[in-house]
Amino acid sequence: MASTSDTGADAVTQGQAALDDGDWERARDAFQAALLAGAGAEAWDGLGWAAWWLSDEELTIEAREQAYRAYRDEGNAPAAARVAAFLSADFREFRAEPAIGRGWLELAQRALVDQPLGADHGWLAVLQADHILNTGDDLPEVRRLCEEARQIGRAHGVADLEAIALAQGGVAAVSAGEVEAGMRALDEASAIVAAEDLFLPISAGWVMCSLITACDGVGDFSRAEQWCEATKRFTDHWGGRQLAGVCRSSYGRVLATRGDWETAEREMTAALEDFTASRRRGMAGGSHARLGELRARQGRTDEARALFEEAGPAGLMGLGALALQAGDAQAAADIAARVLRSLADDTVLPRLPALELQVRALAALGEDTDAPLAAAQEIAARLGTPYLRARARLLTGEAALARGDADTARVAFEDAIDGFDTHAAPYDAALSRLALARALQALGRADHARNEAGAAREVFAGLGAQRDLDAADEVMAGPAVAALSELTPRELDVLRLVAQGSSDQEIAERLVLSPHTVHRHVANIRAKLRLSSRSAAVAYAARAGLL
Repeated sequence: MASTSDTGADAVTQGQAALDDGDWERARDAFQAALLAGAGAEAWDGLGWAAWWLSDEELTIEAREQAYRAYRDEGNAPAAARVAAFLSADFREFRAEPAIGRGWLELAQRALVDQPLGADHGWLAVLQADHILNTGDDLPEVRRLCEEARQIGRAHGVADLEAIALAQGGVAAVSAGEVEAGMRALDEASAIVAAEDLFLPISAGWVMCSLITACDGVGDFSRAEQWCEATKRFTDHWGGRQLAGVCRSSYGRVLATRGDWETAEREMTAALEDFTASRRRGMAGGSHARLGELRARQGRTDEARALFEEAGPAGLMGLGALALQAGDAQAAADIAARVLRSLADDTVLPRLPALELQVRALAALGEDTDAPLAAAQEIAARLGTPYLRARARLLTGEAALARGDADTARVAFEDAIDGFDTHAAPYDAALSRLALARALQALGRADHARNEAGAAREVFAGLGAQRDLDAADEVMAGPAVAALSELTPRELDVLRLVAQGSSDQEIAERLVLSPHTVHRHVANIRAKLRLSSRSAAVAYAARAGLL
């Protein structure tokens, strides 16, 4: 008759086999049976992985906490450190509690003091890097940790460590503006997970999600689409809805950029359902923000705002864009400045959207845009992808139009259209065509302006971009005197004086207002009438018969 310890050991073996097969429920049951038969740390460790794949938050954390204590009590400090390191990610992803996760990383590090260098040092390093990538922006430290883990993985024959370290280091390199080097590292990581036996099934999905995140960020949409499909095949086989959520969210934004909004909406909504089902509250912020971007484009502003607010810090840029659309350029400028202050100086890729918002907000306020525009142009050139270069040309044109240089704006908008058309980004191309139409209006080329606005309108109508559709209609109709009804009596007084060439100080003295109040009135007038500059306001007032 088998002893209790033999029965427990057999059950642990059965559980490990089930983990290898991806049969998570069978693995869970086997490890639970092993624990009833007196098994210890190894059974708790395996149960933690089975529960993780089943998205059982309470069981994952309970099992791993028990595994940590059991390994520690057995004197197996390296294994205890590895489990503690994975617990750090559990608290961040399941419960959105990064501070507690940081504490587990400290426990893991303490456990490895005076221990010979081994694979578990590598697991700690990659999970420390993962924590920083998700909660901070110390890119040099991420890259140092990843290089340490890569060397450990290679020295100890743990392909997972080498692949994950390369992938995370690649993401950090891309974020720092070193796109070519980062993509090489990500390609190498993907080759490793395709060719080598892996210690953990999660490793392949981890690498693929890293690659998709990088591609999404720099606009490498063809590569992102390929890896989204690969990740889908992986999750179809292994499960793990949290991985599906990351993939679907990024894939949704790729689809939205490509112009397939219907499928994009399906993927983004499914991504949030994946995170809800897997109870990964700490992982869902980016998905809320991406769906919010689509809702804003669809003109579903209230839904977009709710999604951005739910996204937490990931939704700040979306809230800033909504503020700008609503005519509150100062709030948008404040949000852009807040985001930029939060980024380390060597963080490049996340800085670009904030700079774009800052340029647009300052232009709407009639303030100098030279410094943020130059910074955005430098980043787009440094990152080098055609999509980002086209975005930089669009931004350049918007800034030029705001300062009254319609001819420079025209050239920039034409370049942006060519870039977006070449790389299949129809919505961005349509926005550029609408901007070009406004520049052509300012140049007195009304027929050409209507043609460009009409082409943009067709795209907006096909996509369901209601807000932009209305804007295209306004440009096609020419400045409508009826739009004056949107202005308050005081704003009409200010517009008349602007059209007469008065400065903000002169208007303030004439109307007995503060210069700041006049400045805000001018910004509101431009936002309501969709005017790009004071010179555009003068032209509008003349056509409206206010002079």
